[in-house]
Amino acid sequence: MSRGPVDPRLLQLSGPTRRWTAVLAVVTALRTVALVISGIIVGRTSASVITDGTGLADHRAALGVLALLVVARTALAWVEQRYSHRAAAQATEDLRVRALTVLAHRDPRTVDRAEWRTLLTEGTEGLGPYLTGYLPALMSTALATPAVLLVVWFLDAGSAIVAVVTLPLIPVFMWLVGTLTAGRTEKKLMTLGVLSDQLLDLVTGLPTLRALGRLSAPVAEVRRLSDRHRRSTVEVLRIAFLSSMVLEFLATLSIALVAVGIGFRLLDGSMTLAAGLTVLIIIPEVYNPVRQVGTRFHDARDGIVAVDRILTLLTARSDGDTTAHPGTTGEAGGRVSEERDAQDGQGGQGLTVTFDHLSATGRDGPRPRDVTGTARPGQLTVLTGPNGAGKTTALLALLGIATDGVTGTARVTAGPGTGPRLTGTELWDRTSYLPQRPVLDTADATAVGDTSGLSLGQRQRAAVHAELDRSRTTGRDLLLLDEPTAHLDTPNARTMVEALRRRAAEGATVLIASHDPLVTAAADHHIEVRP
Repeated sequence: MSRGPVDPRLLQLSGPTRRWTAVLAVVTALRTVALVISGIIVGRTSASVITDGTGLADHRAALGVLALLVVARTALAWVEQRYSHRAAAQATEDLRVRALTVLAHRDPRTVDRAEWRTLLTEGTEGLGPYLTGYLPALMSTALATPAVLLVVWFLDAGSAIVAVVTLPLIPVFMWLVGTLTAGRTEKKLMTLGVLSDQLLDLVTGLPTLRALGRLSAPVAEVRRLSDRHRRSTVEVLRIAFLSSMVLEFLATLSIALVAVGIGFRLLDGSMTLAAGLTVLIIIPEVYNPVRQVGTRFHDARDGIVAVDRILTLLTARSDGDTTAHPGTTGEAGGRVSEERDAQDGQGGQGLTVTFDHLSATGRDGPRPRDVTGTARPGQLTVLTGPNGAGKTTALLALLGIATDGVTGTARVTAGPGTGPRLTGTELWDRTSYLPQRPVLDTADATAVGDTSGLSLGQRQRAAVHAELDRSRTTGRDLLLLDEPTAHLDTPNARTMVEALRRRAAEGATVLIASHDPLVTAAADHHIEVRP
């Protein structure tokens, strides 16, 4: 879990959060000064009017200062609201991009997509309430509460003692509530992740269910998951409501105790009216920040849980996580090499891919198992095998992305198989990789127009076409494609295969993972992949 009210990892890794925290500290300090001075002016002016019989006209200067302070407090509140939402949006985007970048570089077999889909959508939305509500309340508690309490001490030590005794009760109840809600919030996010994942699977399989006449089959399961999510959400809301009521009651009771003490001291003459009114005006600001922390805590709980998971992911990466990623790939034997041992002049040579007894152990055993073969320049080579045999894993191992449980080697060399080995950025600068479900980038989207209405097959054709053009213009002579014809009809698949054959004839090394008979029939060489 997080390491305190404000996780230091968040300040370390998120620039927008650091900047907003600094701005917030200044705003809170200025607002506290304005609040205390306003309370003193109102208290003394009111006491003077009551006891001395003076009119408001006799206090023009004080009222003028008070008006300026009200304007200043309004301006500070506007600054806080305006920049807090901007900082929340920037911080949310920054964390999402960082997390997606790390996840994209990890072995996809180890990534729980349902969980991370929920954390990076529903979960990170809670960062907004955290930065716009919880963090300002926490800053006020750290700065405003001690400052106001110190002023109260100088005005009336008895009231300050009552505040010091009653104030810790609120954090104690906040801790108890936080302990109760922590597990329930994580449970709610987990339930939402399962529900969203199953709903996405359902939407993807609707055509099949409709063809089989089974559209109503998943209704009961969806209803069960929805009820489970509803119950977990209601549990969190119930605790939040009860805790808010308790915090309000404690704060109100504490202020009432201070007011009663002030009343008795005014009666026996041990306290001036000006001091009593001033204390009564500013004493709520001792409790209000702490109370707001408790109230805002529940609004930000989803964000706290999600951000903790994201920060754990990012810090594991920065602390030396050796999960391979573009730029640190190499031999797929569980080791990631950073060295560059390619010799000068290799850019004019073709690239050779060599699998040497490559295996990768997963949940269902070795998939793939003992892959051995070579893909050479000028040839269209196909990794053949049934679904689930491990063809995709073999490509990821070649790129250094899949490393867990990998034995044997998968390497790319310049020239023949005995030539210098390409690693790191040298390899990725000469590689075009297209996964099963490619995402069209900005350039691709400009070429084909609005991509939101494109089918999977249209996206596949557009992505392959863009990648072929990019490989020619940038000199990338190693093309790795994962099931490029999976969503195409026969004529379009044949057209794509011919385009890939032409690219191979130009000297590129084209390696395709596919079980499409049309692709395997057109290949110059086959490498068998067995589960």
